[in-house]
Amino acid sequence: MNRVQCAHEHTAMPWANGKGVTYQVATFPPDADLNSFSWRISMADVPESGPFSVFTGIDRILTVIEPGDLRLYVNEVAVMARRHVPVTFSGDDDVRAELIDGPITDLNVMTRRGSCTAEVDVQRVEATFVMSTPAEATRVVVVLDGSITTAHDELLNPRDALFITDDTSLDGPGTIAVITIHQG
Repeated sequence: MNRVQCAHEHTAMPWANGKGVTYQVATFPPDADLNSFSWRISMADVPESGPFSVFTGIDRILTVIEPGDLRLYVNEVAVMARRHVPVTFSGDDDVRAELIDGPITDLNVMTRRGSCTAEVDVQRVEATFVMSTPAEATRVVVVLDGSITTAHDELLNPRDALFITDDTSLDGPGTIAVITIHQG
């Protein structure tokens, strides 16, 4: 059975470097902390430029949700993180963020190298969009903007998440991040 988790249900926790707050959508195993998760999905409000926390052995995918772009310096190399365009980097890297037009909110997917891998695919949903979950995978949809209605008439608003276990359809208009996590 698919499950909806509203934005207000995400768990607020301090960043590993203490410079901000992240809203944890999900982690596996469910009781894992920052040192023991296999995968983690979270969102963060980034109020100022500064360094990212180091997560040794972790692969990261960052997607700016709103309102604009973010410039990352990954090992001193500038990388643009444009709104709704996923950017991948290693948690081992020296990463610093530079806000371009003020504070942003981002979606962060982290996977422990050798344990699992992840993909983030941003889709604009205007008409019916059919979703399923591949075998041996976990699929989570996060609404980035607009609103999405599920096949069971559940309304999802920005930052709400849908954990997909059964085939379902989604209707917009809205933009979603489809997160697929593969074990192994």
